[in-house]
Amino acid sequence: SRPCLAQRRIDPPRNARFSRMALRPWNVFQKTLFAVRPEAGAGRISVTTQLSLARARLQIQEPTIVASTAQCAAILLPASATVWLLLFAAQWRYSDPSRLRAVEEGPGGVILLDLLGSRLAAHLGPYQVPNFVRGRLHETPLKLLSEESLPDYKRAYALSRLGQISQRQVAIVDVLRLEPAGSTGASNLLDVVTVLRSAFESQTVEVSAAPGSIGTMSTSLQDAAVRIVLDIVSALPPEERSVPGWVLSSLVAARGTPWSDGPQGEELKASLLLQLLRTPSNCELAAALPDVLDYVQQPGIKAKADTVFPIRAYLLSGETPDLLRRCSRLIGKQCPGTVELPPRAPRDTPSLQAKHDVRNAWTTALITVCWASFRAWRGVLDVNALIGMSRASASALAGMGVLEGLWRLEERMIESRWYYEEASLMLPCSAAMCLTNAVAWSWAFRLSAMAPFVACRLVKDDFLDAYRSFEP
Repeated sequence: SRPCLAQRRIDPPRNARFSRMALRPWNVFQKTLFAVRPEAGAGRISVTTQLSLARARLQIQEPTIVASTAQCAAILLPASATVWLLLFAAQWRYSDPSRLRAVEEGPGGVILLDLLGSRLAAHLGPYQVPNFVRGRLHETPLKLLSEESLPDYKRAYALSRLGQISQRQVAIVDVLRLEPAGSTGASNLLDVVTVLRSAFESQTVEVSAAPGSIGTMSTSLQDAAVRIVLDIVSALPPEERSVPGWVLSSLVAARGTPWSDGPQGEELKASLLLQLLRTPSNCELAAALPDVLDYVQQPGIKAKADTVFPIRAYLLSGETPDLLRRCSRLIGKQCPGTVELPPRAPRDTPSLQAKHDVRNAWTTALITVCWASFRAWRGVLDVNALIGMSRASASALAGMGVLEGLWRLEERMIESRWYYEEASLMLPCSAAMCLTNAVAWSWAFRLSAMAPFVACRLVKDDFLDAYRSFEP
């Protein structure tokens, strides 16, 4: 039978020349004719369906062009070396505290320092955060946060700069030691009481607070302040976590983000209180605070998140009875007879740290599978297509697993004391890390793993607070 288009004859224009033309989105001034052969039962198939099948067959027949590892490495290696040299120049130039403070006060300096202090920059070149600590870039944010009436843009700048330093435990410990506070470690934490006030008092302030005050902080700024508090408490040893009594009272009465964001917010509150009560002086303060005693003696909650997805509901569940019992035991150990120890209750869900890590891994795997399946799909959903998408997803997951493992190992190295203090060791290690990343990314590019890896680093990690650690 003769080929036809849409089961009707179309006469070509006079003097028309026909050529094989690939399907390209930029062919907007030309026409692509699809010749559809009539098959058995073709009369029962609509014209639109026949055209769709023709497009799908053409996509299946076209070979997929994938760059080789050598080709990717030829591009990524010079680019990685260039970025490393730029970061090395920045690390050398801004090792002078006066230059560092001058660039922050200049036009565009805040954006430049945000890029240099980001977590991604620490994996691409020499470590910049030690220069931030030596340059005392935390002093201006602390002074700003001590003001009662502060515009949101200044508060956002102050919390962002402190967050870049506090995300590294070694750096925040050095910041607390640099502050001219007393001679004991317990008073060092009091030097950042303004940050604590932003995290706790802002949650309990009345709605009628004056515009621009702490009580009108946006949700994102409150969440940033809480993250800094968690960073500081986790970085300090238990004997250096002494806080004033209002911090404990404000914590147990805190409302808003993230304390009231579902059941896991309550578990986060109880976990933070447990970390603070590991300091004996805090236990003595808690024994004299009725609101804290009432909080630790309540039965607690066991609840799942309100969502239709069962896995998400389980990973966002909250469970506090065991944490409150441990808080009561710590208070009773320092001040016997002040609290009554409740009976032991076994947990129905894993710890907060385990749920946090599993949710992070689950989200990464979900993003990877969706992207690999989208890349492998050719428009026809049949058995062969499902097998192809499954293979592509398995390869992408393997590549993502290698990249994530390498990234976490680099994080452990960056968080070490020797990497922070010894520039003679940091520079060659950062160069080796840059070379390893370029080779690994070149290999993973062929497995559809680079796009989800970049998306996780730029979007997912900050949204899920992927690097948070909770003490058991």
